[in-house]
Amino acid sequence: MTLAVRRDLDELRSGLAKWLGRPIGAIERPAPGWSCETLVVEGDLVVRLPPLGDGIFPVYDLAQQTAVQETVHSCGVPVASPARFEPDPTFLGAPFVAMPFVAGPIPSEPTPADAWLVGLADASKVRTVWLSFVETVSAIHATPTADLGLRSGLEDELAFWSEYLAWACDGAPPRDLTTALAWCCAHRPSHEPPPGLLWGDVRLGNVVFDVRRCVPKAVLDWDMASAGPAEMDVAWFLALDRLQTDLTGMNLKGFGTREETVATAERRMGRALAHLEWYEVLALVRASAISTRIAVLFERAGQESMFRIGHDPALAAALSRIAARDDPKSNRTS
Repeated sequence: MTLAVRRDLDELRSGLAKWLGRPIGAIERPAPGWSCETLVVEGDLVVRLPPLGDGIFPVYDLAQQTAVQETVHSCGVPVASPARFEPDPTFLGAPFVAMPFVAGPIPSEPTPADAWLVGLADASKVRTVWLSFVETVSAIHATPTADLGLRSGLEDELAFWSEYLAWACDGAPPRDLTTALAWCCAHRPSHEPPPGLLWGDVRLGNVVFDVRRCVPKAVLDWDMASAGPAEMDVAWFLALDRLQTDLTGMNLKGFGTREETVATAERRMGRALAHLEWYEVLALVRASAISTRIAVLFERAGQESMFRIGHDPALAAALSRIAARDDPKSNRTS
């Protein structure tokens, strides 16, 4: 399913020819996502533009995303580099960012059914995929954020998602979703670790892998980058991975467990991860907010979305976890 409104390829070709100063050959569009419009030019250049029309985020700051991408590159994180931001909208009708095309497999969802992962020769290679991915997430968090202008810390994060809900749902977000976010605000941890760079959308589906070595070649998609506790990124991965398993009943032999993921991240960061269950609830609420926005866009277009507004699996999982934590018979504490 897609709601992507695509720009005219002939106009894009003409604008890119002016920008590059030469004729342009083949332009391809990868499978459409929910965010920026992406073009692959002559098989070796990737161009990303903000969506034409309504998007899933209120702002697409490609200049900031480019700065983040180049900063993590300077710290040794594998990304497509160099990335160049073009602020002049006269070429393509909007500012855009261009970067080298990085070839390699990108795992699809659900991860246990991905053809490349399933086709790996043995479980040790799958484990290399998992381990190198978790280590890359930890490396991202070690990236300095002082000059990137990102929102930083839990107060900013909770405020952002409160504002996002109102914007995404035209001022009328689902009651259960606002209740879940209010629970997160009320049970916010009293201690907050020092902030680091957060990738945001921590998924194997946002990584190009080296087909032979089974390690990341390029981390993609910095639309949700911010600064904050590493727990936010780890919890996003953990919560959505568990949700995927719960929905499909599928597991991938060789993939690390939750406990191994946490232990690996803690070892790389040199500290314990705190209040992970709370951060996982927040991750599910954030994921539900995005799913809700997508459903709203489908509703506006008169189309049927995968999940009805207020009835997506991430929200159901968040509410279930909140109910379990609030159960007086439970020994858990917020």
